[in-house]
Amino acid sequence: MALGKWRTAPADRHKMPLLKKLFWLYFLLLIFEGALRKWVLPQYSAPLLLIRDPIGLLIIFEAYRTNKWPEKWSAITGALAVGLIALCVIQVAVNDNPWPAAIYGLRSYLLPFPVAFAMGENLDAEDLRRFAKWTLWLMLPETALAVLQYAAPSDSILNAGAYAAGTQVTYVGLHVRASGTFSFVVGPASFGPMVAVFVLYGLVKDKFAEIWLLWAAAFAVILSMPVTGSREFVYKVAAVVACGGVAGAFGVTEFLKSLKIIVPLALVFVLVSILPVFSESSHSFGERFSEANQAEGGGNVGLAIAQRTVEPIQTRLEQTDFGSNPFGLGMGRGSAAVSKLLSGSAKFVAGEGEIDRAVIELGPLPGIAFTLFRFVLALTILVKAFSKTRAGEPLALLFAPLMFSSVALGVLEQPTEQGFMVMAIAFSLAALKAPVPQAAPAHSTTLRRMPVRYSMGR
Repeated sequence: MALGKWRTAPADRHKMPLLKKLFWLYFLLLIFEGALRKWVLPQYSAPLLLIRDPIGLLIIFEAYRTNKWPEKWSAITGALAVGLIALCVIQVAVNDNPWPAAIYGLRSYLLPFPVAFAMGENLDAEDLRRFAKWTLWLMLPETALAVLQYAAPSDSILNAGAYAAGTQVTYVGLHVRASGTFSFVVGPASFGPMVAVFVLYGLVKDKFAEIWLLWAAAFAVILSMPVTGSREFVYKVAAVVACGGVAGAFGVTEFLKSLKIIVPLALVFVLVSILPVFSESSHSFGERFSEANQAEGGGNVGLAIAQRTVEPIQTRLEQTDFGSNPFGLGMGRGSAAVSKLLSGSAKFVAGEGEIDRAVIELGPLPGIAFTLFRFVLALTILVKAFSKTRAGEPLALLFAPLMFSSVALGVLEQPTEQGFMVMAIAFSLAALKAPVPQAAPAHSTTLRRMPVRYSMGR
């Protein structure tokens, strides 16, 4: 018997499976969908609103095909699907809701949740770290583009709107609220806080990402806030920092050492403040912040936040007539896109708030039930995040501001908000499973041996 040749393991052993490739495609389309609509294919702006929906359907199909569907979410997803599809059919039959409107509305209410569950339960710790690293990298060009947009006139190609002949929202002093590669400022208002989560986590977790990248991303987050002019951006980042403080109160070792990053963060802020664009945009943002708060809460920030969150729920409950129109206006009928299709003019028939839209479109009882489902889901993830933090892993808690606001109050008909809700749920669920691994040192010289097999020949 002679020793035969060594045979290495198949080359595709560590190849990324299709399901995870679809996760990445969904994420990248979320970031660059606005760029496609504004600059690359503006003639197809309306259809591109739905560009991620086929990817979402493929994620669900591939998860089932490869036995990767999370069984723990089957009961919730099944009940949600049965209830919404049955209501959709009733609305078409009884209320004469057009099928295009019904299908458009159904995909906004139903599709994001199974996609988020499939992603969250199939992302492992290393996947989450890779997403974090790419998010940090993407923040750098996003911020550079946002600064250029702020400095450019409103009719510049940089500030093209997501629709033909459209422009971005005007800011103080004839500037626009920079949106980066997103369709509108709602994108940076969610993307920036996501970056802040990974920055704060990385600064207290050794070897999570390159230290220079973390500080560069922190610089970008601070600079982005005034040029986008989004109060939501500021509130969410402040909430992320507050969650870091809560983690320290729970006794998470890394966050108890967080004093070591306070002085460097202060230095970064000083460096950012030296930039003329930061000084000018901060002045503009201060004016807008003051005017908006005065209009909403008489200058009281707490009242302004309450007016945007609690008051819409209270008002809707007070104004709802539970005895009339039990099946609602019809899924999708309240959206501007369907209004444009049916009447030729884009109007928010059911209002721009998510609570109003759900109750008016679905009907009083189904609308309130759907809203309660979202609040319960958000609270469930939040409670688990606190439990995970007590066990020494705070990443899910840092995601809580973005997760809770998008799950409980996010406008699902708005594609960008819907996409960030999916990612917030997915990243939160992934963070609840296991600690994020540390990156290998860049100078490591350790060699990995390929697995080998021995074959015996005659």
